[in-house]
Amino acid sequence: MLNKEHASWEVKVLFKSPSPALNERLSLALASLDAVYEPSAKAYKVAGDSSRTPIQIENINVSGQLPSLTESSVELPPIKGVSIKITKSNQMLAPSKLQLAKLVSLSKKLARLGGTVVDAAQQPITKAGFQAVIAGNAKV
Repeated sequence: MLNKEHASWEVKVLFKSPSPALNERLSLALASLDAVYEPSAKAYKVAGDSSRTPIQIENINVSGQLPSLTESSVELPPIKGVSIKITKSNQMLAPSKLQLAKLVSLSKKLARLGGTVVDAAQQPITKAGFQAVIAGNAKV
């Protein structure tokens, strides 16, 4: 969904049964997607089709901070969901349709771990909704 206020495109995946086992599966999924943990942002980044508008994967909690799931030996609290977004890096640079399609694809892959892809109103996104995201027409 497009958030004009923050110049970002974002969908969320809410997990039905958060658990340490889900954290482990999420860690493996992020590794298979070549997601790189950015300690300064406390989020994962996936280059996708453009390194200028990377896809960021954050925790859905208020802080948005997602701990490193691959480097921590400490058991982490269960992740309840993730936000998958692309933020414009400057006024002129919007993501391509390929990058938006990658955002949708990532959200569907992470939802297969046991979650639902939802919009800003916390409603499941329909097939038409995914098409609107890819076309850049979905609004918050």
